[in-house]
Amino acid sequence: MTKISASGLVIREQSVGEYDRLITVLTAKYGLIKAFCRGAKKAKSKKLSATALLTYSEFTFNKTKDAFTVDEAEVKEVFFELRQDVTKMALAQYLCELAYEFCEEDYESEEILRLFLNSLYLLKSDKKTPSFIKAVTEFRLMSLSGYMPQLVGCDNCGEYETTVMGFDKESGKIYCEKCAPAYSFKVPSSVIKAMRFVALSDFSKIFSFTLSDDNLKIFEYLTEDYLLNKTQRKFKTLDFYNTIKD
Repeated sequence: MTKISASGLVIREQSVGEYDRLITVLTAKYGLIKAFCRGAKKAKSKKLSATALLTYSEFTFNKTKDAFTVDEAEVKEVFFELRQDVTKMALAQYLCELAYEFCEEDYESEEILRLFLNSLYLLKSDKKTPSFIKAVTEFRLMSLSGYMPQLVGCDNCGEYETTVMGFDKESGKIYCEKCAPAYSFKVPSSVIKAMRFVALSDFSKIFSFTLSDDNLKIFEYLTEDYLLNKTQRKFKTLDFYNTIKD
């Protein structure tokens, strides 16, 4: 048995019996860690809060050949305030499901962990709308996970920008107004600029831009549609979020 220490965000929790939990933690160095936590649900347990969903904690895990168990856990940040707003909580649960979908065990995930933590901090702070946070997080996640669209210029003629451009969700390519295929999604240049900004900017800046309400709706639709096309799956948490969002 070996011990591993890591900070991580609890993205899944499952009750096991009356007092135990099985949790999935997103860590920077080790990616996803699925660990059993004995006695975590006991009222006097020091692990009660630290192993709860949407808690960022410092963990010490015991690792055997086939499994992890939680030896110690100490809270670093909690996002329980999100539970007081059904829309925010629904979005947070969707982000957790995305983390589970895109991350792997034993695979470095520092940038993705940082992305999700920043998204939750912003969601808690009310500095950005849930729709904005969702769209930026989805698009940056896709870019980090090998699905970054070809955003340099028109795939046919190389034109960098026109007032309206075409986006092909299948190939991830963009086209100028003249070259855009009939099947491509027509996108205002301001939304193309936002896509470039989110995909290519320094991490600390990706949330620091604005779009009009109409263009934000286009950006949100485009990012969600692109993600669903590439993953080829449905997310129950996304379906719920979409039924209750403003």
